[in-house]
Amino acid sequence: MADVPLKKSSKQIHTIALCLALLGAAAAQFGAHAADLADPTVTYTVTQAAAGQVAYAAHCASCHGFDMAGFGLVPGLTGSIFAERWGGNNAGQLAQELRRMPPAAPDSLTATKYASLFAYLLQHNGIAAGATPVADNPVVLRTQLIPIPTANVARADSTEPLLYLTDGPLADYPVLQNLRPVTEAMLLNPPADDWLNWRRTRDSRGHSPLNQINRDNVQDLDLAWSWALPSGENMMTPIVHDGVMFAYSFGDVLQALDATTGELLWGYERKLDGDIPPDSKKGVAIYDDKIIIPTSDMHLIALDMKTGAVVWDHVVIDDADGHWFKSAPMIANGKAIIGLTGRQRVAGGNFILAVDVATGEEAWRFWAIARPDAPGGDTWNGLPLEQRTGGSVWIPGSYDAELNLVYFGPAPTYDTGRLRQGPEQANANNDALFTNSTIALNADTGELVWHYQHARNDQLDHDWAFERTLVEISVNGVMRKVVITGGKLAIFEAMDAATGEYLFSFDLDMQNVVAEIDAASGRKTLFPAAIPALDATLSQYSLPGICPDWLGARNMQTTAYNAATHTLFIPLSDTCLDDDTGERWQKYPDSSTDGSYGIIKAVNLETREIEWTQRQTGPQAAANLITDGGLLFIGSVDRWFKALDQSNGEVLWQRRLDNALNSYPITYRVNGKQYVAVATNTGGIHTRTMRNAANINLPPTGATLWVFAL
Repeated sequence: MADVPLKKSSKQIHTIALCLALLGAAAAQFGAHAADLADPTVTYTVTQAAAGQVAYAAHCASCHGFDMAGFGLVPGLTGSIFAERWGGNNAGQLAQELRRMPPAAPDSLTATKYASLFAYLLQHNGIAAGATPVADNPVVLRTQLIPIPTANVARADSTEPLLYLTDGPLADYPVLQNLRPVTEAMLLNPPADDWLNWRRTRDSRGHSPLNQINRDNVQDLDLAWSWALPSGENMMTPIVHDGVMFAYSFGDVLQALDATTGELLWGYERKLDGDIPPDSKKGVAIYDDKIIIPTSDMHLIALDMKTGAVVWDHVVIDDADGHWFKSAPMIANGKAIIGLTGRQRVAGGNFILAVDVATGEEAWRFWAIARPDAPGGDTWNGLPLEQRTGGSVWIPGSYDAELNLVYFGPAPTYDTGRLRQGPEQANANNDALFTNSTIALNADTGELVWHYQHARNDQLDHDWAFERTLVEISVNGVMRKVVITGGKLAIFEAMDAATGEYLFSFDLDMQNVVAEIDAASGRKTLFPAAIPALDATLSQYSLPGICPDWLGARNMQTTAYNAATHTLFIPLSDTCLDDDTGERWQKYPDSSTDGSYGIIKAVNLETREIEWTQRQTGPQAAANLITDGGLLFIGSVDRWFKALDQSNGEVLWQRRLDNALNSYPITYRVNGKQYVAVATNTGGIHTRTMRNAANINLPPTGATLWVFAL
């Protein structure tokens, strides 16, 4: 159980877990003698349990959860967990363990309050109330046994969502009660203090207008608070609105926190079937009075943003096997829109769907792998639908409200053998639409308005699957609304946002796959060595000597764009696969770059010129974040969180954190004070690969939400 202050360090979490482990061991030892006792069972009253519920919310819920199921951080106190540990065992032992809590202040509550907590534990676990209250004297309790729960044993293992209590004192927390509904107007022009979307704005720029933290004072940036997260791939983007932070962690745990103190306000944990593994996702969406979360069992769920109660639950796929949600939903015209990722080679490929936030009803689906009788269906060399795979959507979409278009980038297929052969029909080809394409969909209907394919018939998993950034720049002397995106090859391309017309490309010289790009169409001619033979076996989706390898010169690390200077800040990794040794890294190894695997480039999109380049030891794993304080925040695999000067890349501030920064940093302001937040974790496959290739040591477990302020 936790002390009254709800924020805790990793050390405190460890202490809590240790206490609970000792508690369980002691219970087992005492239980061995329980059968020899002929003592009455302990009872409680309804009034006593009601007082215990209030005490639990104040002192215990932040660690064990309002439903006693835990947050993935510590064991639960409910259902089969409680029944197996305490059912039929001596009540005095449980009373003794209760008095050891909270860990930071054992035996600090009154005897009456400890007795009421005991009563609430019994009530919550389905043990019926009686006429006699739980004794507040441990000596009396040593003569009594705990009844064996029957009504609530299965609760902890239920696949139903567990609703957190909303009638305790935290539900009345002022910052929760003052939350305003999020409107379309807010999403179109977000309040400067808030972070309402994956990249703050739906044009995916990763830019904040805040400037309290700036070049002149960033050296004074210090820790404001931290929060231990469930251990795992926490790729989260926290959402902040009106002083409340919504953090979505590994294991499908959503927590509402006071954004100034880290105080836990409410929490929700999706209970998964034992056959469904939890996975990492990039975040949640907020709209009206709801938080929209994608779950590991392929549901979209809406929670009340003030209480965490489930409002609706939309089943996307009945059988979740084979699919993931890896991105975050985006909101457009009251719809939550998100794409799926294929865990394996899912027949028929993946799709994008829209759900009405008000009702939870599905509005439309768009298949990222073209159906045989639909537009693009003749680009799979005659493959039947069940043999078409891929089109995973790894990254949230972007949205242009004026054009009412949403933009996504489906990934390649992994089944490339048939696509290496020439088209067998005169009116067909093997381009494999809509893989490696930018697609623009009508936000209301899901209708395809235009598409542009960056890489036809990709054999090397060189995805063009990352963010689509919407900008307005001068192209050949004419102001254009443009979609900018780059693939693993670190080639970036621009299309007209309304029509999909190809405008230009620029190559950051990190690849040896594309030999030439047609200036009029963007069509690419490959080097012969990058074209696998019909009988070639591809290892890890690459060929020896190819730069970059499957990891890509850029990957999930997301760019940021400064509209005032037309500068795109691009995180890169120097990654190749050596022909002879099989070793990875680097394309240009020399005395000046040896051991510097991470690269950041600042590119002016109007001139397509590189303004500056900065190298560092650790490859960047976090997204870029820029502010009007002239700062660029970055995070790398080797645990460094840094603030750079946007004008030249100079490091102005840095802190080494507890684990890799494989997430999406944000900044926000509450009561006139600016904060910067980022999550650390053990990292996904890309981070683990970077770590191994660059010989970086990381802790095997651990994840934390870090928040900094002046």
